[in-house]
Amino acid sequence: MSDVTTNRLLNHLIAIHNRSLPVYLTYAAPAWHGGEEAAKETMRLIAADQRETAERLAAMVTENNGVVNNGEFPIYYTGYHDLSFDFLLNEIIKEQKEDIATIESVVSKLSLVPLAKALAEETLGAAKGHLESLVELKQAAAS
Repeated sequence: MSDVTTNRLLNHLIAIHNRSLPVYLTYAAPAWHGGEEAAKETMRLIAADQRETAERLAAMVTENNGVVNNGEFPIYYTGYHDLSFDFLLNEIIKEQKEDIATIESVVSKLSLVPLAKALAEETLGAAKGHLESLVELKQAAAS
């Protein structure tokens, strides 16, 4: 696989992590209700982890003589301003599932680039862990 293709795939992962809905909500916070401190902290940790993951991926692109492309937030995120976290949690879970499927696809495409594949697999594991945390938040809110 060429370096250009590898960097393109890594940049796709960077955009997934760096332009996720949890990261966006650090800039445009949802309407939080009392008693949602644990949810707020979980979202903060997920966003911080996604940013750190994007930085690690960016370092690999740079080491591979590539140009980092952070991507852009989807324009429809602007419609989420001032919505309650309860509503947004369903959207975050839906997008997290879609991101996991995309990351799995990227992992399979990086099979000939062991270092990039290993990092992509780490991002996949983290994304699955984030999904578990999000589902736990939803279950806690329902009870």
